[in-house]
Amino acid sequence: MRDWKFDPRLRPYLIQSGFHEFHKLGFIPLDWPLLTALVERWRQETHTFHLPVGESTITLQDVAVLLGLRVHGPAVTGKSDLQWDELCEELLGVKPDPGVLHGSTVKLSWLRTHLREPPPDADEETLLRYARAYLLGLISGVLFTDKSGSAIQLKFLPLLRDLSCTGQLSWGSATLAFLYRELCRASKTGASEMSGPLILLQVGEKLLVSLMYYQ
Repeated sequence: MRDWKFDPRLRPYLIQSGFHEFHKLGFIPLDWPLLTALVERWRQETHTFHLPVGESTITLQDVAVLLGLRVHGPAVTGKSDLQWDELCEELLGVKPDPGVLHGSTVKLSWLRTHLREPPPDADEETLLRYARAYLLGLISGVLFTDKSGSAIQLKFLPLLRDLSCTGQLSWGSATLAFLYRELCRASKTGASEMSGPLILLQVGEKLLVSLMYYQ
């Protein structure tokens, strides 16, 4: 998403969806040695990091403060057996080619190619479609990533139909739960990769390390 040129005309839609504060974080390079060290100290039984100074973990309050995501409200859930090509055409205005769509996923490159920057004369409906595309990339490409790093999950697209409803969902709770699950998977013997909201893991634990250093 770091190469995605954001159009200021989409800002009202991001505010309505509840993702504007997260969007403002911008691109943060990942510190892989730090992330690896944290995974090695993760304990699945307690969902905490075992550090020399004691136990620590990332909480819902951290998600709300650091990422600006809502941590109360209805759960992030939905169906996964929809007609994804028709849904894309309805909500994004573009229907993926058969070779681009794999189950409920498309390549991020397809999304960027067709919906990266709205035309100068775009009407409100067109801007809304481009806002949905940007939000889909932000949600699936940053918060709920897979190990490929290049696929976008269309299962989040139905939740972007009405952005006023999108803004009422507890995205922060879903993000934290996903992070816990991915940490548990990555800490298993033989695991060599990790996905999920690594930006939350890095920002949260770097803050902890800074506080420990100044104490």
